[in-house]
Amino acid sequence: MPVEFKQDSIKEWITSNLDESTISDVVLNGCQGGTIPELIYYADTNAFYEKYQEEIWDMLWDSYSDCSNSILHFISTFNGADGVASDLQFRNLLAWYAAEEVCRQIMGDKESKECFDEISTALHQT
Repeated sequence: MPVEFKQDSIKEWITSNLDESTISDVVLNGCQGGTIPELIYYADTNAFYEKYQEEIWDMLWDSYSDCSNSILHFISTFNGADGVASDLQFRNLLAWYAAEEVCRQIMGDKESKECFDEISTALHQT
């Protein structure tokens, strides 16, 4: 039975189900090594894709807009894209992309907040 993804957004799912250490591991190593246990099997990555496909494609279009080639060319640059030979594998690739991208955003937001807090503290000490 596939994992049920009940949260409304990928970020909400990640922050509800993964600890900071796992999120950091995803940023450093990606999903391919089984970093996120709920995104190992095709049945689960397909369920993730089905639940969040609109958000995934919005993320792809936002990222693609920075490139000059086609969106499929952009996707072909993803780690593991060269091994995609079916729709299920394609969905798996996009599920991993989305999870990795959201983890990067979460860690980037955390680092920005920490930097802001340091600056704010320094300003208040003067």
